[in-house]
This record gives sequence, C-alpha cells and structure tokens, in this order.
Amino acid sequence: MERLVDNPDIAVVCDAIVARYHAGLQEALPRIRDAMASVSATAASPELALLRVAFDELAEQIEYHLAKEEHLLFPAFAALSAADRTGGDRPATAFVTVLHPIRAMEAEHVRIEQALDRLRELARAVVEPDALAANWRQCLAELATLDADLRADHRTENEVLFPRALELERRLL
Repeated sequence: MERLVDNPDIAVVCDAIVARYHAGLQEALPRIRDAMASVSATAASPELALLRVAFDELAEQIEYHLAKEEHLLFPAFAALSAADRTGGDRPATAFVTVLHPIRAMEAEHVRIEQALDRLRELARAVVEPDALAANWRQCLAELATLDADLRADHRTENEVLFPRALELERRLL
C-alpha cells in the first residue's frame, strides 16, 4: 500500500484505497453479521444482543460512508487529477470545494472509530459458555480485523489522500 499512496496520481491512490480497504470491509461486514447470528442462535447473553445491535448500526454507518466516498468524493478527486494531468482548469464537481465533504468524511471517521470503541467494550462484556468458545473466538478475530482495517483506511485517507486532494484543488484554482 505504501508504494501506491506515494503515487502522484490521486486517482490511483483512490483506487488503491478502494481495492485494499473498502473491498475488504464490504466483504467482512456480512461475514461478521453471519458469525454473530451463529453465536447468538445458541446463546442468550444480553451483552451479545447489545453487541449485535451495535454492530448492525456500525455496519450501516460504514456502508453509507463507503458509498459516499466511492460514488461522490473519489470521483471528484479523480476529476481534479485528470484536470491536473492535462493542464486544465478545475473541473465542475458536485462540490464548490472538496474541503467540505472531506471535513464531513473526517467527522464520520471519528464517529465510526467511537462506534468501534463501543463495540470493543461490548465484546469484552460478553460471557459465553465453553461450547461457543471456538465460534466466539472466530467472531472476535473478525471484529479485530475489521477494527484494524477501518483505522488503517481512516489514517490513509486522513493523512495522505485528503491533504493531497486539498493541495491538488488549490493548484487548480
């Protein structure tokens, strides 16, 4: 991933983020949802029920967030990049400036990470019988991977992609 984020073409960086992080997140969400349903089918833990609700809310936030990035923000970045490559003017986009949607995405990153923290707290509170240990450990491993991937995605966007997009837009003004 490091080599791709060093690519001067921001559209390539967007594509790399989608391929590396977004695709994996979109695959993981239903898998985790199924794993939680499997554990819940044989357990009556009230903490597990709270965890499932919190995960469903987080999954919805993530899906909506990824869709906004992939269908609105990243195409605007790609249009800026194309104009920069060809020496053109700033292209018309859905935004007066990319600053506002970037700030909105950064705020969503914070909310998603707070939801991840809450999910971690709820997972620690779940006490399940030994019969579910293997399934529960697998579910926890999936949640840990989701947490790590989301935080890495957010760092890449916040620290690499968004500053570059803002600089690119400034050059085209």
